[in-house]
Amino acid sequence: MRHRKIAVALALAAPLALTACSGTSAPAAVPSPPSSTTATVYRWGVPGSSGAFKQLERTTPTAVTGIQGKVVQIATSNSDSYALTSSGAVWAWGVDNYGELGNGTARDDSVSAVRVRFPKGVRIVSLPDPMPFDGALAIDSTGHAWGWGLNVSGDLCLPTLSGLPASVEIRPARLPLTDVTLATGARGHSLFYAGGTVYACGSGTDGALGNGSTANSSKPVPVAGLPTGTRVTALTSSWNGSGALLASGAYYDWGYNAAGQLGDGGTGTNSDMPVQVKLPSAVRQVFQGGSGKTNGQTIAILADGSVWTWGANKSGQLGNGTTTSSDVPVAVHVPAGVTFVTVNSGGYASYAIDSQGRLWAWGGNDYGQLGTGTSAPLTTTPVDVGTHLTQVSSTARNVAGF
Repeated sequence: MRHRKIAVALALAAPLALTACSGTSAPAAVPSPPSSTTATVYRWGVPGSSGAFKQLERTTPTAVTGIQGKVVQIATSNSDSYALTSSGAVWAWGVDNYGELGNGTARDDSVSAVRVRFPKGVRIVSLPDPMPFDGALAIDSTGHAWGWGLNVSGDLCLPTLSGLPASVEIRPARLPLTDVTLATGARGHSLFYAGGTVYACGSGTDGALGNGSTANSSKPVPVAGLPTGTRVTALTSSWNGSGALLASGAYYDWGYNAAGQLGDGGTGTNSDMPVQVKLPSAVRQVFQGGSGKTNGQTIAILADGSVWTWGANKSGQLGNGTTTSSDVPVAVHVPAGVTFVTVNSGGYASYAIDSQGRLWAWGGNDYGQLGTGTSAPLTTTPVDVGTHLTQVSSTARNVAGF
């Protein structure tokens, strides 16, 4: 499976000069968004695999054209970015080898957004984040899930293992997914919260399905071992990893654990059942990142406002000033006087938006995914990117926001 060096997209709220907290010289200012009440979405980085689309590489934000309507949510996969508008329409741009743009055609270098096809009358209300590898998911207003793209190992809960160039409603014969409120996907598996139960589909490698097995399943299987009677408020996923946040503030994860991705204190052993991560206080928001065997990390904001990370740290993506991986949660070096209110993580980089709307980034920067416009290979603590966002989403080297 090819790992793609993906376009990075960010929505910029003001034309601010980019600055770095480390005192390095400031790069060129980002472009000003058009005068409009509709959020402008930007991209930078490089789409494709091994430089296949290097002619499209950008190290400063470039506006994405083609989106019509008011953007209310952004989501990413390793190879594509997606925008949901207030009318319930979905727009996509990026690599389209397996139909992941969802418009019924194959376009390998789409930097202009195209509309994802859904049957007449379908209104999408939520985009799972992140999206499956070379594929995509959406949840409609009736609580049904839709999928398109690669469907590797049956991660879209559909029996066809070839690319789906247009959206298909996910209706498994056994354990039908109805009343879906949450979903997520990565590499070859997906998770769904439907009718009060967490289900998983796709590859069971390293225990990513959380059902006590490492077998694949193109049909939904219930995740085992989560506490009963507690509502799930968020699902997250990464390369062979999965996680669920409960309304109580407890966070459980399962799957790949070679670099301490489970945060369980040094076992280094994969888990095919959920394990609770021990943290100083309840979790308010959490996001898994990771796109291969050499990365994989989780970042969480706790109820007390502190920010913690664990897992792989080869590129400084844990944000604690080191490049040493950690199998237990460690505190992110949040700058003095700054409060992070939302966090996200990609392959080798992590992101946060503070209470003033400023975007911060740290970790690997081999394709400019930090958005600072510099060629610095990495940074181990958060730097101010110099722009304001409402939401940020990242997968692999692909980042989106508005």
